Amino acid sequence: MKDREVNFLNTFRTHPRRIFLVDALGALLSAILLFGVLAQFEHYFGMPRKVLYILSVLAFCLFGYSISCYQFIKTNRKPFLKVIIACNIVYSLISIGLIVEYFDKITELGFIYFVLELIVIGVIVFVEYRTLQKIQFS
Repeated sequence: MKDREVNFLNTFRTHPRRIFLVDALGALLSAILLFGVLAQFEHYFGMPRKVLYILSVLAFCLFGYSISCYQFIKTNRKPFLKVIIACNIVYSLISIGLIVEYFDKITELGFIYFVLELIVIGVIVFVEYRTLQKIQFS
């Protein structure tokens, strides 16, 4: 198991741009799910549509930032990775706050979605942080 983790993290050390792509794809998936699925089926998930639209805009902004870093940042990636980590943590805290705020309205399916999204973001942040520690950015 440890060898797999090391190999996975080494991928980002040898190809540091990939962490930006992984983050961008995750943010895009969140934006699409929030806007295109959860907001359209509000009664199944319980979170108010307006809140879901706001979260989807935030996720899309994170996508834009991450994909821009992937495309355009060739050197000194460290400060840009720090920004992504911070933004993912802030997005997670906002999501947790909204779960607490609308706890009485959120359905089991909605709760499962948000918990799974937070787990995925947590894993991405962990990988980004480990990458930040291990990579010597050029």
